[in-house]
Amino acid sequence: MSVLLGARWREQVRAYASTLFRPSPEAMREAARRYLDQGFTAIKFGWGVFGENARRDVELVEAARAEIGDNTDLLIDAGWFVERTSKQAIQVVRSLEPYRPFLIEKILHREDYDGYREVAAAVETLIACGEQEATEWGFRELIERAKVDILQPDLTRCGGFTVARKIAHMAERANILVMPHSWSSDLLTAASLHLNAFQPRAVFIGFNTSQGPLNREMVKEPPHMQDGYLAVPRGPGIGVEVNEQVIEKYRIALPRRAQASPRRLE
Repeated sequence: MSVLLGARWREQVRAYASTLFRPSPEAMREAARRYLDQGFTAIKFGWGVFGENARRDVELVEAARAEIGDNTDLLIDAGWFVERTSKQAIQVVRSLEPYRPFLIEKILHREDYDGYREVAAAVETLIACGEQEATEWGFRELIERAKVDILQPDLTRCGGFTVARKIAHMAERANILVMPHSWSSDLLTAASLHLNAFQPRAVFIGFNTSQGPLNREMVKEPPHMQDGYLAVPRGPGIGVEVNEQVIEKYRIALPRRAQASPRRLE
């Protein structure tokens, strides 16, 4: 697929573990250690309890950095569900900058383009946004008006490969980065690896650490990480074979009463 897009610059992409903020520094350190032991060289903590208490937010990020050391990248997803003004967002980012986050994403609502511009201009940390954008116009606003540092198109929302290819070209002309959002199934991860391979500059591929069947069983041979990297699939199409049995099993969501009482279906 990456060849059909126009280029295949690489055969593997560095992966980060994508997980939730834990409620305490001790739990943060435990989670960070678990992902380091799995071979990740980058970890993104997001959502969860982040944004409920500013002092605790700093303590949680501080604990993660202390556990992973200086040679592992730390990414922060602030979660746009917390309503912040641009000045409040600047304060949040500055409070976390001593712990050297690679990026901070969704620090404001996705449509607060002017606010993002103020934040990006006021801080040193890379500011990312875009996973909820669904149009080429929206990504142009993020580039030209919001002035963010990293775009995060999700192939399931942005218009697929056709629009994502345009986004990558726009970002290249503006000299900013593109880091596909791939938090769901291994099917999306495989597709996003091709978008990464198409880009002359690829930073990370997100790896959803959840273990549910719709995360891990959608394809017959899930991507496997080696030395902190995921290989770009080389098979037909996006390079993975869909597990049709899993698709059929979860194709229809049953009402809760039917799920609790299977005899009703007999």
